Amino acid sequence: MPTLYLLAGPTASGKTTYSIAFAKQHNCEILSCDASAFYQGMDIGTAKPSYKEQQQVKHWGIDILPPNAYFSIKDFVSYSQGVIADITKRGKDVCIVGGSGFYLKSFLAPVVDEIEASYEVKKQIDSLDQAEGLSGCLKLLKQLNHSLPDNFDSKNPLKVKKALERCLTTGKTLIELKNQFDRQPPPYSSYNKQVFLFSKPTELLRLSVRLRTQAMLERGLLSEVENLLQANLLQPLMPAAQAIGYRESIAYIKNPTNIKILENEITKNTYELIKKQSTWFRNQIKVDRYIY
Repeated sequence: MPTLYLLAGPTASGKTTYSIAFAKQHNCEILSCDASAFYQGMDIGTAKPSYKEQQQVKHWGIDILPPNAYFSIKDFVSYSQGVIADITKRGKDVCIVGGSGFYLKSFLAPVVDEIEASYEVKKQIDSLDQAEGLSGCLKLLKQLNHSLPDNFDSKNPLKVKKALERCLTTGKTLIELKNQFDRQPPPYSSYNKQVFLFSKPTELLRLSVRLRTQAMLERGLLSEVENLLQANLLQPLMPAAQAIGYRESIAYIKNPTNIKILENEITKNTYELIKKQSTWFRNQIKVDRYIY
């Protein structure tokens, strides 16, 4: 039975170096589970494995699409299924490495279903949104549901519109859809799975983040971002432009200040992300082994 090794951990926790040695030892190929590493040309700010590192072990999920493309969790699930089938068919195991929690969870539990809204449904919701805004969309959603789930974010326009899409497409309430979703079988049930979580002391992580940010700026992060902007590959509403290191650099390029302010902003936001990642890992996945 093939094995999926999930090496999870927050940004700057040392996953890349460890994973390459681990993959060599366990006859694995590496599938990246970093939502920013998917994008071509975003090399410095994402701290991707270097070309030399990628030559040591076969890597997947890196540089697979341009930054102005959209890659949904559903796309990732489909891509991963193909990659894992290919790797295991050749008699190897898979080392899944990253800090993007929801993508990591896709190997352990269902995260997507087959519900897809039609063009007509999407157009109906867009027309309602343009005419009445969030309040109008929320009003219709409440008409379709006896009650909304306790944790539903009714102030988030995207979540409200997506919920409307699902209810109008299926004719079911959000609670019925949640119950239906929870009955899905777990993914990769015929595979062994082992989850490793990287855990570093807070002060060591803070230092790692500071040094990493300095190194990125010294290696030419701003030039990388400028080139992507000039090529129209970084677009404000696309996920790639919101990645930490890139959104701060875009703002700096548009309104230059002191480079130290940029460094501090990237460092601060990176560490805020690390805190969120760490909380997510504690609450969302069962860990088999901690790596210190």
